[in-house]
Amino acid sequence: MAKKKITFEDAMTRLEEIVERLETEEVPLEEAVKLYQEGLSLSAICKEKLAAAEGSIVLLRKEAGIWEETPFVEEEA
Repeated sequence: MAKKKITFEDAMTRLEEIVERLETEEVPLEEAVKLYQEGLSLSAICKEKLAAAEGSIVLLRKEAGIWEETPFVEEEA
């Protein structure tokens, strides 16, 4: 997928489609590699957009005087 303006939501939707297709269908090797490559690109876009959103939230919290850095901790299942 070419690097164009794409929303986080659109990138996630397409990424979910790719994952579902690779998991549920028999895909020819060449097509699977292309889908995997597209998925990696979409994943990078999502990561960039999440990092930008996090940076904006941090800045807003600092400006509001409610900045308190708390590390993200995943909940255990």
